[in-house]
Amino acid sequence: MMQDRSKLAVVAVAVAAVLLVAVNLVSNTSLLGLRYDATQGAAYSLSDQVKPVFTGIEEPITVRIYFSSMLGEASPRHSAYYQRVRDLLQQYSALAKGKLKVEYFNPEPFSDTEDRAVGFGMQAVPLGQGGEVGYFGLAATNSTDDQKTIPFFNLEREKFLEYDLTKLIYSLSRPNQPKIGMLTSLPLEGGMSQGQFGMGGQPTPPWAIMEGIKDLFEVTNLDVNLEEIPKDISILMLAQPENLSESAQYAIDQFVLRGGKALVFVDPNAESANPMGGMQGGGSLEGAKKLLAAWGVSIPDGLIAGDLDAATRVNSQAGGRPVVSDYVAWMNLPKENLDANDAITGDLGQIMMATSGVIDTIADAGTTVTPLIKTGLKSMRVPADKVVGMPDVVALFRDFKPANRAENLAVRISGTAKSAFPDGAPKRPEGAAAKAPAAEHLKQSTQPIQVVVVADADMLSERFWAQESNFMGQRVLVPTSDNASFVVNALENLTGSPALSSLRGRGAQSRPFELIDSIRQDAELQFRNKEQALLTRLDELQKKIGDVQLKQQGPGAAEAMLSEEDTKTIENYRGEIIATRGELREVQRALRQDIETIEGFVKFINIAGVPIVFGLILIGLAIVRHNRRKIRAVET
Repeated sequence: MMQDRSKLAVVAVAVAAVLLVAVNLVSNTSLLGLRYDATQGAAYSLSDQVKPVFTGIEEPITVRIYFSSMLGEASPRHSAYYQRVRDLLQQYSALAKGKLKVEYFNPEPFSDTEDRAVGFGMQAVPLGQGGEVGYFGLAATNSTDDQKTIPFFNLEREKFLEYDLTKLIYSLSRPNQPKIGMLTSLPLEGGMSQGQFGMGGQPTPPWAIMEGIKDLFEVTNLDVNLEEIPKDISILMLAQPENLSESAQYAIDQFVLRGGKALVFVDPNAESANPMGGMQGGGSLEGAKKLLAAWGVSIPDGLIAGDLDAATRVNSQAGGRPVVSDYVAWMNLPKENLDANDAITGDLGQIMMATSGVIDTIADAGTTVTPLIKTGLKSMRVPADKVVGMPDVVALFRDFKPANRAENLAVRISGTAKSAFPDGAPKRPEGAAAKAPAAEHLKQSTQPIQVVVVADADMLSERFWAQESNFMGQRVLVPTSDNASFVVNALENLTGSPALSSLRGRGAQSRPFELIDSIRQDAELQFRNKEQALLTRLDELQKKIGDVQLKQQGPGAAEAMLSEEDTKTIENYRGEIIATRGELREVQRALRQDIETIEGFVKFINIAGVPIVFGLILIGLAIVRHNRRKIRAVET
């Protein structure tokens, strides 16, 4: 009987193995088009909003993939990545119905294919000591010979693959790009860094945000003294527009009232405009604020937003010692702080803002103001002078008093707006040539205005939203927040072509241990208060010793001797100093220990808790099964 059971078990295992192989073969052939995406946010599934990018291609596009088989043999990760690229392009090609042609090449050494790959700008990577190189890149062209390339598919950007491919094809399918009028005091297009003592300096590259903008839009730079917005401008982007002349203010005012769209960044504390830590880049924002007031909002001077829940952990100093603390003025705002119902922010995961201003609405302005980005309830308006230069990060955290209300950081403005120039165009300067007005003056908008206002310009700088690395001389930028996506989404939405917005929120996602952060923050706030009290006590003791010793200074100090009472007093103070320092070290040690204990416990629950629970369930089931067998054995 036992032998029959053993044979039956062996046969069952063999049949199961055969069935497993058969199911895999059938699924790989018959079920090739079926898939299930279990990732959060469906990161590996095509979005319905993206499909029109490919179904709407009018002119043929050819995509050439160069992948060296030797690279695939040397690196399984690149081989798997290549398969994912092929899989996506197959889906795109099927949607395009013949308008998207995909070709695959293996650029072997010294071949014509390798020469063509190099001609397209593909990046070669060394594979060994023998001088072999491998390629893994893409070159795409349209019918007008426009060309877009990905020199090398870097593994660091794999999570952004769908967006990168879709954006590339979308830009080739739309040769006539909308035109943006850019007016800014920020070095978005690059410039010269400030050298020592204001002398010399080094050229700085364009900000990375401009690459994303120029991929989808044509940019025309405008002057602060302009008198008219060019007619071919679809949308204005004003980024820290300092020193706007009255003529420029009037031109922008009338452009918006006539239906022109605008994306505006006005920052009361633009760190990126002045690396030396000034309050602004040096110019006036009064002209921009005059326009904002006409549109129904204001940004108070000298105030920035702080958020305890969204604070970023940074390295700082406390009592002359290096510490890591929450910087409440640098806010990493999660999805909950973004408007989920707006096309600009609905698909984004998080936004990083640094020393941002706050946006207030003006009563009876006639416009509708809708928040797009806001702080949490644990927020506070902080005097901007507290973050100038080298801010005391620990003091800001320790003295933070939440106001229990959310502050607006970015808003959408719509509705009927009145002109910022109710009396008509400003008078021309004396001596200036007379000029006929370009159009009749409007006292209010002819249609609902569409303006997006952001109280932070630093969010445009990649230092706050991306990590940069160098791969074989190629600059690789990996977003850590959705700042760039927010900007391009806003421009696309305002121009009426939000084709890629649903893709931009994928990849740059952070999922912190929220419970750990909350418990750690409460513990740290308690210890920081104790730490400050002890540091204050140390300062008082040092001052008392100084006051006693000061008696021995002055005329005849060389002959003076400390009295026995003074000597004893100093010794007592020094004893208190030693005890206080010991208590301070104990407080700092306890802080580290408490945080490490909390982190260790929560991580243990997250990592080991589930397997332990399943293990206990299985043990319980095994015991129940064993008991049932014993009962049946007894009954028989």
